[in-house]
Amino acid sequence: MKVLGNKYLQLGEWCLHLFLLNCLWFMFSLIGGFFLGVFPATVALFAVLRKLTMEPEVEVRIFHLFWTTYKSEFIKGNLLGYVWAVIGGAILIDVRVLHQVETTFIHQALTIALYLLLVLYVFITFYLFPIFVHYNLRFLEYYKYAFVLVIGRPIKTILLIASMLLIYFLFSLIPGLIPVFGVSFIGFVMMKMTSSSLMKNNHSHIEEVESFS
Repeated sequence: MKVLGNKYLQLGEWCLHLFLLNCLWFMFSLIGGFFLGVFPATVALFAVLRKLTMEPEVEVRIFHLFWTTYKSEFIKGNLLGYVWAVIGGAILIDVRVLHQVETTFIHQALTIALYLLLVLYVFITFYLFPIFVHYNLRFLEYYKYAFVLVIGRPIKTILLIASMLLIYFLFSLIPGLIPVFGVSFIGFVMMKMTSSSLMKNNHSHIEEVESFS
């Protein structure tokens, strides 16, 4: 009975954390005018989630860690996010253009290749921010290492995609959950499922951020 009570307390604590993180993500995205705030807020969200999931024995000052990460990673977070967004936009434009071209064998081959590239792009996206808050890498290496994990952990990647689909159906059934846990719960599942693929590192972004606090 005591064990069950502890589980309920842990569940309630996690719900509170996710609600607070969801509020912080929306607030700091708006502080940056959304276009300049969304990616640093996402980095800060994953930084806190990493600390909560991978170091549960450590007491986390959520607002402080979120704010210091948001400030310190503002430029780099925007650069990481918008470079990746531009690449994704270019792939989508190519797909739309190919749909308007006369169908030939080469056209069909290019269309299949682009759709496969689009799927790979989505897979890499799920690993990108967890890697960013976990490792100190050169800029392009974040994309490279995300690609390596997609290829090297195919079962984990498939489970991650399945989890995202389940979350999509859950939010479709209960849309009221989106403003309460929407972004933070997605981030939590991504961080939780990728954390086992990320080796403990003594030079992670989070430790660097805390060293300035």
